[in-house]
Amino acid sequence: MSTHTHTDINKPQIRILSDDLANQIAAGEVVERPASVVKELVENSIDAGATLIRLDIESGGKKKIRIMDNGMGMRPEECKLAFSRHATSKIFEFSDLETIQSLGFRGEALPSIASVAKVRCTSARSETQGGKLIVVEGGTLVEEKDFACPQGTTIEVAQLFYSTPARSKFLKGDSTEFSHITQVVTQQALAYPAIQFQLTHNGRDVIQTLPTDQIHYRIAELFGADLGKSLVQVSSSSGDYQLEGYVSNPVYTRSNRSAQFCFINGRFVRDKVILHSTQQGYSHLLPKGQHPALFLYLTMDPKLLDVNVHPSKAEVRFAFQQDVHQFVSRSIREALEKNMQAPIEAVRSESDDIPIHSNYRKPIKTPSWVGKSDETTSQGNLSDALRTMAGGHGFESQTTTPSSQVTWFDKPPIPVSHLIYSEFEPLGQLDSSFIIMQGKKGLLVVDQHVAHERILYERFREAAKEKKIEVQNLLFPLTVEFSPAETEILTPHLDRLQQLGLELETFGKNEFLLRSVPAILKNIDNEKLLRDTIELLPKGGDENVLHDKYEDVLIMMSCRNAIKVNHPLNLDEIRKLISDLEQTTMPFTCPHGRPISLLFDMDDILKKFLRK
Repeated sequence: MSTHTHTDINKPQIRILSDDLANQIAAGEVVERPASVVKELVENSIDAGATLIRLDIESGGKKKIRIMDNGMGMRPEECKLAFSRHATSKIFEFSDLETIQSLGFRGEALPSIASVAKVRCTSARSETQGGKLIVVEGGTLVEEKDFACPQGTTIEVAQLFYSTPARSKFLKGDSTEFSHITQVVTQQALAYPAIQFQLTHNGRDVIQTLPTDQIHYRIAELFGADLGKSLVQVSSSSGDYQLEGYVSNPVYTRSNRSAQFCFINGRFVRDKVILHSTQQGYSHLLPKGQHPALFLYLTMDPKLLDVNVHPSKAEVRFAFQQDVHQFVSRSIREALEKNMQAPIEAVRSESDDIPIHSNYRKPIKTPSWVGKSDETTSQGNLSDALRTMAGGHGFESQTTTPSSQVTWFDKPPIPVSHLIYSEFEPLGQLDSSFIIMQGKKGLLVVDQHVAHERILYERFREAAKEKKIEVQNLLFPLTVEFSPAETEILTPHLDRLQQLGLELETFGKNEFLLRSVPAILKNIDNEKLLRDTIELLPKGGDENVLHDKYEDVLIMMSCRNAIKVNHPLNLDEIRKLISDLEQTTMPFTCPHGRPISLLFDMDDILKKFLRK
């Protein structure tokens, strides 16, 4: 027996939703968690021209979010209107969507938030004109009255999702929710360094920034001096695009993307095109699993960008995606090759007074939440060698061993990213594998294999670019047989491989004759070289994939021919190697991203010998 209930054909099926229900549906898109509320309200403060924004958070934002600003404020008659759907001061007609300059424009944030929380708003254009108090709970206006308050707007959001308890069950713990809020405030503080941000959680100061016109100061303020010292300046323009900002040099890496921030026309975005283009810019400069720090500010004509993709406005669409990708990738590569170190200066300790509510406290210089950077140092076998040199088992300890009476260094040797090698004088080798050099800055240890690998790679890459690779014809062509699958991979790339010096000729069904190899490759197993090359070749793919794979082939060839460990060098050979290394565009990391040299700081050495 069927349990299906027949629909009354006379009953209307399409109806207009009530404002309350429509607002709650919109809230599902706009208000995902407390951090979503913070993002929307801070963006409103920024659009209002605020120079100081204070955020007081309780219980990860689940209990209370209070945001105060000294922006232009709202007229008394506008305060109530701001809680109506699609009420906005940012756009007026359809054409405005093509040239959006403000952060907000949809007119959905306030009514969406007010539909799922208890909201109290006070705002005034000026203290002399007076302001307005608006209280909305669960989408219902419960209070409206004149209210004396200073210029600006204060919005308090309490009991988020109290009217939709099912939604609150999806929230995480207080610390997790607050970490998302901290991330949002960090994003906005990086986007607008001229604005002073103050963030507290349960009465505890967490972020306190000083207004500045130097983004580098703001980065150091939020992430610490260690990261600040590792930054390389990016400044590039091409046609409709301009890119400014900072990226970390290749020897400073992190195990995650937590220090990657990209802004387009002042808006923080998470975009796959930008992310991939930055990876392309660092191509073959970083160890696997490691990521650079990025603080990039891309400016373009708003008509070339669609920010109205999602209510969160974190996703964008480019009119000319490939142009943006190539521009960003090229800009980062050029910046890394120029290696313009960002000047490190102390962040100002005083700031001009900014009019704001009387209970604002003076900002502190360094936020308490900033931790040590997770700088990664790939030391390889060098650690063991230098432990022997130091007479102990590690650098971290500050004690002495009864057997050797050798004191450990306070800090491990650091990968270098800006030293001039010619300022150091070579002394010799360690274990026939590492070059030891001395200079005013300390003791420099260079990995001879990866240094030579960098030299060969850049020579090889330049020769391949100019199609001038010198080849060595084999006296007897080498016959190599492959599987059918390998043959299918290899055949489309024969012309490109010939440009790299590998001349192959089909010989039978799945056999090839290798007639020449690059002259730079000496005394290596040619068949193994060929099979290793096939493993790196792409199975189809776009031009970017092909480019990456051919770069992998160049790196593999360079690695095969580089000076090996346990290879003795005299001082003249060492000087020649260092001189060649200094001429490269990237003399501080090998093509695999490993550091080429480590510095034992002279101040640390002097300190340990009680001379400082």
